[in-house]
Amino acid sequence: MTPSKKLYIPIYTITLLLSAFLLFLVQPMFGKMILPLLGGSPSVWNAAMLFFQVTLLAGYAYAHGTARFMSIKAQALLHITLLLVFTIILPVAIPEGWTPPAGSNDPTLWQLALMTVAVGGPFFVLSGSAPMLQHWFSYTKHPDSDNPYFLYAASNLGSISALLLYPFFIEPALGIAEQSSSWAWGYGLLIILVMVSALLVWRHTTTDTSTTTEKKNEEAITWQRRALWLVLAFVPSSLMLGVTTFITTDLASAPLLWIVPLALYVSTFIIAFAKKPFIGLEKTYYIQGFILIMILSFMGAGATMSKFVLVMAHLLLFFFTALMCHHELSATRPHTKHLTQFYLIMSLGGALGGFFNAIIAPNLFVVPIEYGIILALGCFMRESNLPQKSLSTSWRWFKNKLAKREDGFLNTTGLTQIIIIFMASAASLYFGNIQSLRMVLILLFLSVLTMNLEKRWVFGFCALIILTLHPPGLFQGKLTSDKVIHRDRNFFGIIKIIDSPKQGIRLLLNGTTYHGAQALAAKHKHLQISYYSEKSGFTDAFEMASAPGNQNIAVLGLGIGVVSCYQKKGRHFDFFEINPNVIKIAEDPKLFTYLSNCGSPYKIIQGDARLKMIEQPDDYYDIIVMDAFSSDSIPLHLLTLEAFELYKRKLKKDGHIVVHISNRYLNLKPVVSSAASTIGMETYNRVSKGGKIEGMPFHQTDLTILTAAPAHIDYLEAHDWKVIEPNEDFRLWTDQYSNITALFKFLQRAATEKTKN
Repeated sequence: MTPSKKLYIPIYTITLLLSAFLLFLVQPMFGKMILPLLGGSPSVWNAAMLFFQVTLLAGYAYAHGTARFMSIKAQALLHITLLLVFTIILPVAIPEGWTPPAGSNDPTLWQLALMTVAVGGPFFVLSGSAPMLQHWFSYTKHPDSDNPYFLYAASNLGSISALLLYPFFIEPALGIAEQSSSWAWGYGLLIILVMVSALLVWRHTTTDTSTTTEKKNEEAITWQRRALWLVLAFVPSSLMLGVTTFITTDLASAPLLWIVPLALYVSTFIIAFAKKPFIGLEKTYYIQGFILIMILSFMGAGATMSKFVLVMAHLLLFFFTALMCHHELSATRPHTKHLTQFYLIMSLGGALGGFFNAIIAPNLFVVPIEYGIILALGCFMRESNLPQKSLSTSWRWFKNKLAKREDGFLNTTGLTQIIIIFMASAASLYFGNIQSLRMVLILLFLSVLTMNLEKRWVFGFCALIILTLHPPGLFQGKLTSDKVIHRDRNFFGIIKIIDSPKQGIRLLLNGTTYHGAQALAAKHKHLQISYYSEKSGFTDAFEMASAPGNQNIAVLGLGIGVVSCYQKKGRHFDFFEINPNVIKIAEDPKLFTYLSNCGSPYKIIQGDARLKMIEQPDDYYDIIVMDAFSSDSIPLHLLTLEAFELYKRKLKKDGHIVVHISNRYLNLKPVVSSAASTIGMETYNRVSKGGKIEGMPFHQTDLTILTAAPAHIDYLEAHDWKVIEPNEDFRLWTDQYSNITALFKFLQRAATEKTKN
């Protein structure tokens, strides 16, 4: 191999890796830029993801169209020209003069227009780079030019690198402006690498792309094959979002947990499209089948497992199902002439998977059963690349077995099994035990599934029946006396109301996170429990502002409205709540009665709390209660310096800010104390222990109060509140900089100090 040919793989690999790295890096970077403008609504992220997926699809279409109708030289010149043209908008930033629409106008179209102007050009041209450069490589004289698909692994390595480096290294080290500047330098380096890549292939091309070699290797691409590519790309994309929703909603809502499925998803591309995959397709079939059988067995038996084991099991199942589909895609990839068409259809399948989970599923399903549905669809895709495993072939096999009764199709063991299942089913129905009948049917189909691991359609059908009888997200572990009395779902998440007779309370949950509780018994309905008992720091927070006269209280986060029970004559509450389903539940006296029974005058302002606070008068509120952080996924834009400066403007001079920071995973004290010190306020903290009041449970509550009023400072010190000094090692959060991973470190340090004391 000549020295110049030795450069092909390293140059093309580095170029594709950098291109994908920049592509995946710009998504969280720009999303973070627009968050303070539009608030923390999930619809902001949904619109952003929709934009990126559509633009990615457009980039793949651009690569396919230019590859089909232009020579390599013309395509290279066009691509380099576009890369250079879009440098005029770098570094990426919000253009001057762009402000969100006022009032209640839907900002989605405004957001899409902003993203198109600010980042659409570079993202579009970067999106087309991966298929385009592989297309160029296929025209070189390198020995591997007839199989450039291994370069796709390099592209995905760049994607996964950006995905993992951003939250753990880039975000903690650099502010938004620094990130954007560094990204622009990376973009400039990419242009140079693309030019070098074009020069390497330039002298091996002619103006005619229809070479004799291509004509000899030309193959027909049927619509059936295109449909197979589409479904094989759709399943892992949808399954990634489905398993993310499932594990964060029903198992554990730990911060940054969403990164794991996405990283696993990208890694399956790396493995499947590698020259020599270290996990082959045949091995993947058996591992995926084994894990599925194990999970379905535990589900059918109603067995309980730790949340950690459940999360790991479902992530492994997702990984091997996605790997299986991507292996199938790799096995059915076409000749290089159709390379860009192949990637275009793959991109379309991925976009449809995202659209199904982000748009269709939340409006179609109250519980996240889309995970189970797509998992079953994935089972039908086993060995889908083999003609002998087609539906028509499998049906002929079944009819022959049924007619000839060969190979023990209805042998003594099978007949005995059917009789036992029939008797168990009849007994279950006779005694009215529907749950036992469900379990019996699951075990029946599970046994058939286990014996037909290599029979695609039988395996898929049995998996579908089991997942229909026992969809993930609907039954978890053994049955208890707890009863779900209400479910609701929208873009803001899945809400459940559960009655727990054992504890004597009714709970509101958003996924696995508690957002309030009320006693079931009428005699205890008045009690403030959960985080808001009379023994919590909330009592002090409202008691020290109990002087005569009218008061205005702002509460960021409604929950079930327990805070309204801290009533006083002349006290008015403004609740800021983004989720309309929460408002509907809190105001329904058939579900919760705090708002209706406590008698405090109140108003509910729907929308993002920070954006809606801007509309309120300055020097208006006596107390601002921030109660939006008990969830494990915190709205970062409510905790930046700019946000606290806003709260101080809306607060009266002798007022105070109450921040509820109870959290299972994150220590928010350094965030709050740093901002408070910067705006000239003192920070006090009190952690009240959990327990019972009149037999009703209440939780440990971690509360901070920010104030500059001397009288309030005297009150807090007299009532054993501890002052929190800002930590010099902690970097102040602003709209330009925040670092959620640092909160884990400070949480660990706080736990260590507590143990020492």
